[in-house]
Amino acid sequence: MNESKIAVRYAKALFLSAQEQNLIDEVRKDMILVLELCGMDDFRDVIDSPVIPNSKKRQVMTALFKTNVNEVTYSLITLAVNNNREAFLPGIARSFIARANRHEGITPVTLTTAVKINSNNRQSFIDIIEKDLDTRADLDEVINEDISGGYILKVGDLYVDASLKTRLRKIRNELINKQ
Repeated sequence: MNESKIAVRYAKALFLSAQEQNLIDEVRKDMILVLELCGMDDFRDVIDSPVIPNSKKRQVMTALFKTNVNEVTYSLITLAVNNNREAFLPGIARSFIARANRHEGITPVTLTTAVKINSNNRQSFIDIIEKDLDTRADLDEVINEDISGGYILKVGDLYVDASLKTRLRKIRNELINKQ
């Protein structure tokens, strides 16, 4: 079975269970925690290792999650480990978060800048996006010094590159093409 299909099916089951119990926001926070842990090399080494027996993986998951996440989330994690699907946890978490965001009318937004923006500018971006696109924005800030200045904004399929790096590249190409 395709990896993404497995993750989507587990995420859908988790979503339906969370929805039934009115726990979508709580489980979303849990899935963000799972995704953050899956980004750590040591954790990935444990869940991806074919050498580590399932019993040890279960112990690790119990120690990490039993008291730190909702019972619904913990049940899904345990089910995934018992079915040798722990390697799919990052995909399950991403899929659940996307589904929950769609359900709640939240649009993920990525803002890339050369330096950290202040809270007033951050709120201005959020207000403009929410007003113009009639959605709730979940703004994720990325710092990338390579863009030199300006910003790159990604909202769903919309991509706005107002970075200094791109502007300079366009000017350079125009000058080269005129010669």
